[in-house]
Amino acid sequence: MKKRLVISDDLTLAYVDYGAGKPVIFIPGWTYTAKVFARNLPAFAGRYRVLAYDQRSHGASGVTAAGNDFRQHGADLYEFINRLELDDCLIAGWSFGVCTAYSYFEQFGSAGVRGFISIDEPPKIRKENGTDWGEGEEHELRAGLEMLTRRGHLKFFEDYLYHCYVEKPDPDFVRDMLNEAARTPEAVACELIRTSFDLDYREVARRIDNEIPVMQVVREDWRKAAGQWISENQPNARIYYMPAHLSFHEFAEDFNAHMLEFCDGCYRDNRGRI
Repeated sequence: MKKRLVISDDLTLAYVDYGAGKPVIFIPGWTYTAKVFARNLPAFAGRYRVLAYDQRSHGASGVTAAGNDFRQHGADLYEFINRLELDDCLIAGWSFGVCTAYSYFEQFGSAGVRGFISIDEPPKIRKENGTDWGEGEEHELRAGLEMLTRRGHLKFFEDYLYHCYVEKPDPDFVRDMLNEAARTPEAVACELIRTSFDLDYREVARRIDNEIPVMQVVREDWRKAAGQWISENQPNARIYYMPAHLSFHEFAEDFNAHMLEFCDGCYRDNRGRI
């Protein structure tokens, strides 16, 4: 059952909170909710206090007329961390949830954050050329947005979900994710995609690599471009390659094992204790 955190008069964030110990915060992506981490949170709750929340205008959180942009998402994360007093936390963002984390780091720095797991999202969305690490070149992004507005958010969401799996996803999972995605207004879903084209957190990514431990989780088809960018710009970061965008759900056991190892390393003291 989700808890509720009042952020302001017009915003309440819905979240889940399991386990005890050092806090690990999971942030879902575009129109997804905390439910997408159903196969991950229990594994983390055995060692940590693990939380995941629905971003504004997503899932069971409040729908707002304003603030549906990535800068505000970063500010919402700041409020979430501070109001729940999640000191010494580790942040794990997936897809656009990575952008929320980068926005947080850009505005508020990394003090009080023990480590960062970036799950399959480049720090710059728009590729300048075909060999860049990014979601697509300008014409590709515009074509995707046109398809989204023509077919509608939920049809676009469903088609993309199937591309994020190696095998065919369970119909119950698809149904649950569609039901959750339907709670985000169409206009908000489109605006988040449109405004993502100009996101560029490369300097933020470079900076935090020198401040806190970073784990880059990257899907296989980005291996070459992402691997080169990370080696040149985040030389301290660890890299874990997974088969597809939703492989943290499809192959949860392997993902959980690697991420828990990283978390344990972030929190281990000089005597090897967590």
